[in-house]
Amino acid sequence: MGVETSSRRRGLLLRVARVAIPSRNRWPSCRGLELFARRLSGDRADEATLGVVLKEPRFADVFTALAEDLARRVTEAGSATAQVKTLLGQLARWQKFLAASAEGLSVEEQRGLFGELHVLRAHLVPAFGSLPAVNGWRAPQAAHQDFQFATGAVEVKTTVAKQPQSVRITSERQLDNKGIAALFLHVVVLDEREVDAARGGAGETLPALVGDLRRRLAAEAGALETFDDHLLDAGYLDAHAPRYEGRRFSLRRELTFRIGRGFPRLVERDLPEGVGDVSYALSLAACREFSVAPGEMTAGLAAARPRARRGE
Repeated sequence: MGVETSSRRRGLLLRVARVAIPSRNRWPSCRGLELFARRLSGDRADEATLGVVLKEPRFADVFTALAEDLARRVTEAGSATAQVKTLLGQLARWQKFLAASAEGLSVEEQRGLFGELHVLRAHLVPAFGSLPAVNGWRAPQAAHQDFQFATGAVEVKTTVAKQPQSVRITSERQLDNKGIAALFLHVVVLDEREVDAARGGAGETLPALVGDLRRRLAAEAGALETFDDHLLDAGYLDAHAPRYEGRRFSLRRELTFRIGRGFPRLVERDLPEGVGDVSYALSLAACREFSVAPGEMTAGLAAARPRARRGE
């Protein structure tokens, strides 16, 4: 770590062999950051320092998380070439935080993430174990379903409507069970309240749920690191946690449906040529005959239970 004496800008510095640094046309673009490679005091003749410096103070909290992430990953890399590749690759990954608003998750995004994490904590981790369950969480990578396993999947919809009449399906692939032995739609109905963060109140905040999951996952090797990587992909940063403390969620009820023949939906094979990227409202009343208990969902996924590789 370093601070530029003239400007007081913070930076992360990596000293490596000069031959390990690729040409500039292979570097990622870095909004709000300055990426440089030059020989600094202390570098040997065959060495150079690859540096990432914060240019815009408004990204200060994001940069702190970025620097911690980069330092951990670069330290774990082996050769100088691997370290440079890791640093540049992770910078490209972080650009979505710097290119978008630095304000954190929207209310809708907070709500959706809370619903997914509730399903992970309440149903999937107890049923399958920490690492397999976390590996199955695919929503942060924009997969067709929020949780995907070998032959089973779960799409989670979260709502705060008192008597939800419908949920929105945002793709013709979300409820398409072609090639999936067990596909479920799980609706999480929450009570949501804005409170004085200092005084607290009933319910659970998103940071509290994240913290509880981290404690539960810490005992299994690899689970916590994978979880934190997925949180990053979902747009959740610990630096933004204070902004979420004033919003509390309580579980009202859950509805689970097993997708099968006759389930009301639009899938790829039903669409006329030239039609795609479909979004529609799904009436929950029309799904009643497909209703199952949450335990039947985990039982239905059991045959597709993912297993950790030896040594994980």
